Amino acid sequence: MRTSRLDEIGDMSPDLQTKLLRVLQDREFQPVGSDRTERSEARVIAATHRELETMVADGRFREDLYFRLRVIELELPPLRQRQDDIPHLVGHLVERACRGMEMDPVVVSREAMTVLAAHPWPGNVRELENCLLRAVVLASAGVIRPEHLTLVPVGNGREASFLSLEKAEREHIARVYAATGRQKRRTAEILGVSRPRLDRLLRKHGIG
Repeated sequence: MRTSRLDEIGDMSPDLQTKLLRVLQDREFQPVGSDRTERSEARVIAATHRELETMVADGRFREDLYFRLRVIELELPPLRQRQDDIPHLVGHLVERACRGMEMDPVVVSREAMTVLAAHPWPGNVRELENCLLRAVVLASAGVIRPEHLTLVPVGNGREASFLSLEKAEREHIARVYAATGRQKRRTAEILGVSRPRLDRLLRKHGIG
C-alpha cells in the first residue's frame, strides 16, 4: 500500500480541505487534466505545526476532516529538545540533498557538526534541511564547513532578523535552479513541485 505525506495540513485552504476529505471518504480522485476517476488506497500521514483543535473551534479547519486524519496521533518535540538526533538527521539530509542534485557525496566537518548541534533550530527540521541544502551547494572540496552554514540568529533578547516568506522562497528557488544548471526538471523534482508550478514560480520571482 502506498503512503502519502502531507506537510503543514493546517495551511490548507477550505477548498483543498473539502477535496482532501472527499478523497479520504470515497477513496477516489480525478487527476489534473483528466476526466477519468481513479481509485486510491493510499495511507495518509499528515503533519502540522498548528493547533488543529483550536482551528476547528474557530471554523478555520473542517471538523470532519480533522477526525478523518486523527487516527493515530504523534506529538514530536521540537528539534532543540532532540539534540542527540541532529547528527543522524544531518547525515540523512545531506545524503538526500546530494542524491537529489546528482552530486558526489559531501561530508560534514567536525566543526560544522558542532555548530549544527549547538543551534536551537527555531524552524525545526525544515530549517535544518534548508540550511544543509544551501551548505551542500556551497561546500568546497566536498566538505561542509562552518562558513557554509547559514543560521537564523537567535538570543540576546533581540528579535532575530528574518526574511519574508516571499524573499526566502525566491532565494531558495534561485539557489536550487542555479545548482542544477537551470534544469527545470531536476529543479522541480528537488523542490517537490510540478513543472507548470515551477514555471509559475520562476515567473513570479523574475528568475530567468
